[in-house]
Amino acid sequence: MRIKGRGNATWREFPKKPYHIKLDEKAKVFGLPKNKDWVLLANYSDKSLLRNEVAMEISKICGMPWTPTFYPVEVYVNGKYNGVYDFGDHKEVAKHRVDIAVVTDKDNSGDAVTGGYYFEIEQQLDEPVSWSTTMGVPMMFKDPEHPTKEQQNYVKSYFNDFEKALQSNSFADPNTGYQKYIDVTSFINYYIVQELTKNIDGNLRKSTFITKERGGKLKMYHVWDFDFSLGNCDYFGSYYNISGSGKDFFIKDFGYQGYGWGWYYRLFQDNNFKIKVKNRWNQVKTELRDRIPAFIDEQSQYISEQADRNFEAWPILDTYVWPNRRIPGSYAGEVEYLRSWYLERFNWLDTEINKW
Repeated sequence: MRIKGRGNATWREFPKKPYHIKLDEKAKVFGLPKNKDWVLLANYSDKSLLRNEVAMEISKICGMPWTPTFYPVEVYVNGKYNGVYDFGDHKEVAKHRVDIAVVTDKDNSGDAVTGGYYFEIEQQLDEPVSWSTTMGVPMMFKDPEHPTKEQQNYVKSYFNDFEKALQSNSFADPNTGYQKYIDVTSFINYYIVQELTKNIDGNLRKSTFITKERGGKLKMYHVWDFDFSLGNCDYFGSYYNISGSGKDFFIKDFGYQGYGWGWYYRLFQDNNFKIKVKNRWNQVKTELRDRIPAFIDEQSQYISEQADRNFEAWPILDTYVWPNRRIPGSYAGEVEYLRSWYLERFNWLDTEINKW
């Protein structure tokens, strides 16, 4: 196998490093479907060690097209204990992951050029082919990594047409408005995951993954990267002039550029879209209310001894680690804060959404 560092802020800022593993041959690990590529997420700033797993459980409940699977493990690097990590799926086009047929370099016209594509929204714009859409969304080709000029032209034109329709006076028209370009169900499910976790990276700024299959529409395919979510972020005020508490709408009202801009801000001006979100919320809310707090308790108990070892190696429980919003000072306190923040958030959203 080979191993290398991965991540942006998590790689640059923290001493406990995340990794990307590539096996020499495809293999099942923990019973997951065979693959060569796997990740180890360090969760250094997330002292509950649970936020990514909790978010994936929410993703499953909300019905995202694919939800990465993570298992808590203890990691040794060159014989040195490195703590508790999440081991699991790498985000990539593959069977049982992002399961689409990607265009080849010969698919340059007609129906063939329409898909499939795998895109990432990421403010770093660090893929070989990237651009900002007309509404300022930082978009990148993830697969194919090097699209042909014809494919680039088609895709950019498609996003332009979508955003033009979204901003038009007839944007809510089911035939000519935004619905012509996006898979509305996937956009709603994505919204619920990101709004419920109040993920500061989830407002079309970072770590958002969209597919477009041949002849199909834009689909929010999976979610990723939640260590700065679920109450573990103290810079909402400096970016968006709201608190990091369990209250306030975020994804609904704030795009990458701030309040009152972005895809979701405009989508929510369509009362039909708003009612669909309300209906979907009420379909999944009982499981979100009952399952997630129980999941937090189950997982924290499962890794309690390992967590003790993790914080012996990294004695940070009573120390501020960017961007912590609270410092309870103990592992039990971290878990309790996560659970209480989640319940505050759930109850606030349930009340507000059902006012629509």
